[in-house]
Order: sequence, then C-alpha cells, then structure tokens
Amino acid sequence: MSSTQREADIRSIQAGISQLVRGSRKALITNVALIAPEMAPAAFVIMTQIADTFPASPAALIAATGLDRSVVSRHLTALTRDGYLVSEPDPHDGRVALFSPTPDAAEKFSAVSKARHGWTADVVSDWTQQDVSVFVLLLDRFNQSAYGN
Repeated sequence: MSSTQREADIRSIQAGISQLVRGSRKALITNVALIAPEMAPAAFVIMTQIADTFPASPAALIAATGLDRSVVSRHLTALTRDGYLVSEPDPHDGRVALFSPTPDAAEKFSAVSKARHGWTADVVSDWTQQDVSVFVLLLDRFNQSAYGN
C-alpha cells in the first residue's frame, strides 16, 4: 500500500469517526428529549450506564463513561434526589456507595437499551455474519489502540 493510499484511508477513518460522533450526539439529545427531558445529557449517559450494569460504583462509572469525577458525583447526587437512583454501601467497602436504578427508572432505561440494540441490529441487518464479526474485531482493535479499553 502506498503512503498516499494510507493517508487517504486515514482521512476516511477520521471522517467516519466524526460522522459517528455527530450521529451519537444527535441520538443522545433525541433520547434525552424523549425519555427524560429534564435530565442533562451527562446525567443521561450515567443513568444508561447504571441501568445496563448496576449496581455501579462512582469509580466504575468514571471508567465506563470517561466523565470527570466531579461531573459523575454531581449527577449521581441529582439522580438520587430526583428519584432515578438508590444507593447502598458496598458490602466489601462500606465507604463506597453502589448505585442502582429505582424500579421506574429501570423500566424506562431498559426501553432505551432495547431501542439502542434494535437500532444497531437494523443498521447491520443486511450485513453478512462475517461482515459483522470482522467489524466487531476491527472496532475492538481500534478502541484498544486508541483508548486501551
């Protein structure tokens, strides 16, 4: 492969990532407006992460979302106050709180998770299984190289 082709491919990757980020941001704003219009987008991200992986500690949420510790802390307080979350002490370390969705919030955000899954399934519905598997491998490889996770 020539260096010119590699440079063109790298520009295409950058353009594709930019399009993906814009689309993700648009989907986030749309979902917030539909599901919880009073909620800040960062709180929505935290809430969807908790709904998918509860109970969750603040440290786990920081690692999963990439949000700053103060942002996570502020939104956990607000989400608890607003009735979306409950907290309990970590049985292994009582200094740490573990957060879980309330039953109403779990139901609401389960619908979000199912909708995200359905959207992804629709996007790749006309792909072969081999194409889906290759995409999974390459996306994972890219994320490992870029973010180490």
